[in-house]
Amino acid sequence: MQKIPLKLAKAGMKLAKPVTNDRGMTLCGVGIELTEEMINRLSNMGVARITVEGHPIDTGESVKSLRQLIDELNVRFKPVEGDPLMIKIKSILLERFKKKTGEE
Repeated sequence: MQKIPLKLAKAGMKLAKPVTNDRGMTLCGVGIELTEEMINRLSNMGVARITVEGHPIDTGESVKSLRQLIDELNVRFKPVEGDPLMIKIKSILLERFKKKTGEE
């Protein structure tokens, strides 16, 4: 899954997360395939970014797997592995990485 600027969206891409407005109202649901008309409507509603399935846009950033992110997390938290607060922070980051990558 990849979060992209709406201006880079193309017809045929599928939403990986719902698109909501600033009040939290869902404008498009998960799994919806975008059309040019839908992209234009979202743009007119002020939507700036959407999350789509896969990684269709080369943003120049390297995409790390969940395994790579976990390995880096373990290295960074090794010096404080006995600290209960740091253990909690590490677990929160791990859950965030799982959501971001869409992996378990």
